[in-house]
This record gives sequence, structure tokens and C-alpha cells, in this order.
Amino acid sequence: MIKYQLICDGDHEFEGWFADSAAFESQQKAGYLTCPVCDSVIVRRALMAPNLNSPKTRKNRPSEAPDLRSGRPSAAGPATPENIPNGGPAGGPAGGPAGSPGGAPAATLPPEAAQKMQALMNEMRALQSKIRAECRDVGKDFAEEARKIHYGEAEPEGIYGQATPEEREALDEEGVNVVDIPWLPKDN
Repeated sequence: MIKYQLICDGDHEFEGWFADSAAFESQQKAGYLTCPVCDSVIVRRALMAPNLNSPKTRKNRPSEAPDLRSGRPSAAGPATPENIPNGGPAGGPAGGPAGSPGGAPAATLPPEAAQKMQALMNEMRALQSKIRAECRDVGKDFAEEARKIHYGEAEPEGIYGQATPEEREALDEEGVNVVDIPWLPKDN
């Protein structure tokens, strides 16, 4: 993996990890790289100092990868759902330090990006509140209940719940229209 310092046409700097330089170039040409602050797709590599990882420098300094839970450096390695606070995408948003609003990683993002993240979190929570208020929670029976409504065996109504990937695929094949929505944990 290669870590590049990137910069957009709005002079916002951020980093990105790539399998190799060819992966960076192909993603850049395809327009897949986006500035997390202003959403610009005009992204290039910024000037970087080399990071020489010789045996001498490894002994004298810890890994520079931050431990997202404590803000201290960590040698834990690449981010995985197990070492991202709140479980990462599957368990909710990757949270910043305790007390950061909405679990947003505000301490590590530029202020503009933190504000956008907080606004997105607020919109997601508002959508969740509307769904809870106007729809029935059918829990793990979602696929069965969705089929009943689709085939006219039950009155049409808004429902929400959980479905396994296999159940979701089967519903798609049957023509049952469902939408996957990331569900955030309650905001404490």
C-alpha cells in the first residue's frame, strides 16, 4: 500500500491509500477521487517528504498511524471493523473522540468536513425518526412481511426491519422493492 498526500483544486489537503501508483492514476483518471471537504474531483498528489522506514527509524519512533479511540499513535496496523470505534460502517459511523457530536470524527477532519459530516448525521437521524414514526418495525421478519405486502396477503403499509444479504437478494429477484438504509445508533 502507498499513502499519498492529496490536494484538490480548492487547496484542501487530505491523504489516500492506494495499492500502487497505477491504482492512484486509474482512480484519478476515472474521477473516483473526491475531496472530503468540497467534493471536488480535481485531485492531484501533493508534494510529500519521503517516509523512510529503515530499521533505525522503526526502533526510534512508534507508528504514526493515530489510534482513533485515544488520539495517540498506534502500531495496530490497517483499520478494520474491529479497531474502528463503534465498529465502523457495519456498526455505525466511525466515531471520533468521546464527546464529539454525533460520533463524527470531528477531531481528525478539517472544520468544513466536520460540519458536513454533522449535517449528514443530523439528516440521517431525522430520516430514522420519520421512519420510526410512520412505519412498523417488523424486525427480523422483514423479508416475510415485505413479501406478504407485495403479493397482497397483507395491507400495504410502510415497514422496516432487518434482512440478511440472501433475503435481500431473493426479494430483489421477486421484484419486491426495498431500500437499504444505514441505521445509526441512537445519539446519546
